[in-house]
Amino acid sequence: MPEISLPPFHSKTMREIVVEVGHDLARDLDRYRAFYRQAYGADVSESDLLREMSRRFMEADREFQAVKHGLKPKSQTSRRSASAAPVAAEASAT
Repeated sequence: MPEISLPPFHSKTMREIVVEVGHDLARDLDRYRAFYRQAYGADVSESDLLREMSRRFMEADREFQAVKHGLKPKSQTSRRSASAAPVAAEASAT
């Protein structure tokens, strides 16, 4: 069986959200659906796949979970701005 990060899940459609994705992402979603089918022998819809991936992504984000439950996040700056700061400082030094 292939090593797949997304464990099997049950399909539940609760709310409809329309999402537009670019060609590359759409192709990768098709590939991931085929990978899921190969791993578990079950077909899943694009919407079920996107919903489950989004849910798991948000569950794994500790900062978001803290905010969701009314706690203060551990970091006060975003990861992107913290990592971009040294690059900006290097650029202004030259």
